[in-house]
Amino acid sequence: MYQLLSEDAVYVADTRLRCDYLLWVLVLAAAAGDVVLTFAGLSLCFTEANPIARAFIDVAGHAGLIGLKLAALAVLFAVYRTVRPLFRRAALVAFFAPQLFAVSHNGLLLAQHAADCP
Repeated sequence: MYQLLSEDAVYVADTRLRCDYLLWVLVLAAAAGDVVLTFAGLSLCFTEANPIARAFIDVAGHAGLIGLKLAALAVLFAVYRTVRPLFRRAALVAFFAPQLFAVSHNGLLLAQHAADCP
């Protein structure tokens, strides 16, 4: 049993798989997509649902949202560099999944309700 777990750990930690690069591309694309679609929604008639992001937008406008996103990515990078290789991909996926949901949700809201804005 222990040998099986160690083989899995070697597979997950294998850098030759180049999976980390793909995950970083997905993370950055989803983060950028979230910011762009949020700006698009705000330029119409939508409001930011996330109270923390809304506070940053209220204080610093679009730069506040960009700063918040960059800070979140900096924390992700620090976690990625700190944790054992076994958990690096998990950190990337844990960041990417909600970003993908936000992009999907924002895109759907824009597609369905953009015409309703004055």
